Amino acid sequence: MTGLNEEAGRLSVDLGQDLTARLRSYVEGSRRSVCAVVADAVEEYLGAHPDHEQLRAAGLAAMREYEAEFGAFTEAERAEADARIDRLFDTADDGQHDARDGSSV
Repeated sequence: MTGLNEEAGRLSVDLGQDLTARLRSYVEGSRRSVCAVVADAVEEYLGAHPDHEQLRAAGLAAMREYEAEFGAFTEAERAEADARIDRLFDTADDGQHDARDGSSV
């Protein structure tokens, strides 16, 4: 990755003039370092925006483990799970994407 010094945990990022000016103004008023403010912002962002591919992979791995221990899911169990996913993600809305595979519904 360009701008990343992995050993030191450093990252070079171009924030643009406006955002850089806003950041400098903020840190001056808050008496916090740029590094502390940026680290907090990145931590907050990553906490609010999970990696859906990692979550999906973990869920599929859990399903495989369950099936290895207790046997394959029945068609009724799969249909019930699909219905629950549809309710959770409200896939009935036109123009929305199916959260299970990213396709349009």
